[in-house]
Amino acid sequence: MILCMTTDDMGIVNDAYQGYSQTVFGIPYCYLPKHDYQGLAADAESIFISAHGDDTEIGNERGQPAYTPPQLAAVLNQYVLQPGFTGKLYISACGSAPQYVNNLLKAMGAAYKARIFGMFGDVEYAIAAPDSGAWVAAK
Repeated sequence: MILCMTTDDMGIVNDAYQGYSQTVFGIPYCYLPKHDYQGLAADAESIFISAHGDDTEIGNERGQPAYTPPQLAAVLNQYVLQPGFTGKLYISACGSAPQYVNNLLKAMGAAYKARIFGMFGDVEYAIAAPDSGAWVAAK
């Protein structure tokens, strides 16, 4: 599943992810705050989160909604991940830094060790395949 957390550009889901293989990336969705996405991803499916960001929050390029690592962990646990989720989380956030995914790992807990990855810098909505060397594991 691709979950685009950039609600200030709703068309990005169709424009940027139309050509992405659903076999690899799943179905793309634009995240709308407080909507229920549980059950849209299989228990072991990878979830790819796309957003703008920096080392402290990801989300819209300008303004809210934007999520600190603890806030994103709460959103994921309440609205996205099913109980018993065993998949991996990939965060591709333009302008973000490794500090963000490291803090997300702390917020999600030890069960997510080796299951949270980030792609940083000027990624422009791009999401690399899970086996790409572009992903950095949270630590």
